[in-house]
Amino acid sequence: MTSTKIISTLVACAALLSFSAVASAQSVRRETVTERGGPSRSMLFSGVATFGISYGAAAVVAAESNLSADHSMYVPFAGPWMALSGRGPCGVGTPRSCDAATANKVLIITDGVFQGLGGLLILEAFLNPETHTTTRVALNQPRVQVAPLVGANGYGLAAFGNF
Repeated sequence: MTSTKIISTLVACAALLSFSAVASAQSVRRETVTERGGPSRSMLFSGVATFGISYGAAAVVAAESNLSADHSMYVPFAGPWMALSGRGPCGVGTPRSCDAATANKVLIITDGVFQGLGGLLILEAFLNPETHTTTRVALNQPRVQVAPLVGANGYGLAAFGNF
């Protein structure tokens, strides 16, 4: 080989090496994952608070009342309805006026409704568990590199990469 061929080959290799950049194309892969967790915390806390406040009021009435029917309000959920059915008559000849008895019945019904709603919210919290939806983005970057190749039998280009 003559010196001019060697010099021109070296110049060509140097030129190829200076242009051997990484050619990459980004492809984006999106993956959406929905995971189920435990009970719905917001429904559970709402149910416990609703039931707790209404049952607490019923327990205070059961402890403070002189009426024997009101002592059944210690029973959760069914207690207000048992107390409602055990109330006696009102009006003339009884120690209670009908206005006060009607107001008490409305309060007992309201308490029973809120205890039931609190219980249903607690049950629903377990039937409708929390879900968390996350979207993950993964970048697939194929890489291709081109470099000069000098072998015993000649010259060429080598291409290699990750796909």
